[in-house]
Amino acid sequence: MNSAYRLEHLVFAYGDKPALLIDHLAIPAGRITAVIGPNGAGKSTLLNLLAFLIRADAGEICFFNRPVKGEDFPALRRRVGLVAQNPYLLQGSVIDNVELGLKLRGIGKVQRRRRAMDAMARVGLAGFEKCSVRALSGGERQRVALARTLAPEPEVLLFDEPFTYLDQGHTRLVERLISDYVRKSGKTVVFSTHEQAQGAMLSDESVSLFAGRLVDASLVNLFHGRLQNGVFDTGKLAIRVSEAVEQVSYLTVDPEEILLSSEPPNSGHRNVFRGRVVMIGEDAGKVRIIIDVGEKLSVRTSLESIRSLGLEPGKEIWVCFKAAAVKVF
Repeated sequence: MNSAYRLEHLVFAYGDKPALLIDHLAIPAGRITAVIGPNGAGKSTLLNLLAFLIRADAGEICFFNRPVKGEDFPALRRRVGLVAQNPYLLQGSVIDNVELGLKLRGIGKVQRRRRAMDAMARVGLAGFEKCSVRALSGGERQRVALARTLAPEPEVLLFDEPFTYLDQGHTRLVERLISDYVRKSGKTVVFSTHEQAQGAMLSDESVSLFAGRLVDASLVNLFHGRLQNGVFDTGKLAIRVSEAVEQVSYLTVDPEEILLSSEPPNSGHRNVFRGRVVMIGEDAGKVRIIIDVGEKLSVRTSLESIRSLGLEPGKEIWVCFKAAAVKVF
């Protein structure tokens, strides 16, 4: 598969504080890739590197199979569009902002206006062209920035937490726009999110980023604690693990590997807890259940399972999972 980006032995630091340490990452072209991680994981830094706004301290970035050099950055920035989490907008009207990138590229006035109006319509801002950006809500400002990035039709579209300020209706609109941008044009989208379910649902590929490093684990059930003698202690819950390591501080439990039972399970699972259902909600075609077992565990299961167990908020339930469902790092 052709790669839009390939990162090798990449290092980036703010002063003497490492922000990214990535041994290898390939982002496929013509696909949607989600970068999933909590706040402070390094997601924004990674996207700024992919947008060629900052330079790595070490390592190599290849863009569509060509190694990137420092002198390439100005030209490459024109091929990539980044929608920042807190975008900067110029004072003036919405249309002034949306036309900016086109104007800088030397696009003529008539074509510039047509492309800007089309981009605004795609993000639900038709009729806003004369509005002052100072009068806009946070979600509207986010969509102005999106329209401004869409108008030049970049080869790669990067989104940093694109749904932060959007209501449910406009979140769905932007989700469709991201999907259509790739499906209809064959171009590439990379977006960051702290929502594991949303990232998995919208993307073709996903990577998990934590403390500046890629981790081969779901980050839905992420706990901090101490591992000793095969038991990871969060301070509220003791979880048995199969990995023979000690110098770790974090643990994840795959929400797909957690089983539920109305009776104490008679299985070989090493981790068995009694808990209480806190929340039930939809999660990318399945059902997500939050269960308090001392720590809150997120479980993904089927609607049939929910019905057969008669689950509802407040009901007590047994939770079990194998040590192999656990990752530590």
